[in-house]
Amino acid sequence: MKTKEIYCAGIPADRESVENYYNERVPVMLLRDNSKYKDDVTVTLNGTNYQIKRGVQVLVPRSVALVLERSHKQEMDAQSFVDSLLRA
Repeated sequence: MKTKEIYCAGIPADRESVENYYNERVPVMLLRDNSKYKDDVTVTLNGTNYQIKRGVQVLVPRSVALVLERSHKQEMDAQSFVDSLLRA
């Protein structure tokens, strides 16, 4: 049975180094204001919950930071779509 190659950031890697990459702690700081962005953010990843305080730099696993980054990108894409509908 042939095993599937694992890539991390486009580079072939073994399972342990990929896990280490995604588990490495990276700094994250979420925007805080007094209206829409005032509550903490909860990220659930593979059954583990992470409560992230806004306005404070915290260290989270890289996999959690990537979830936050993708979520932000989706919000921006959705807002662009809504704006395009309003212009039409």
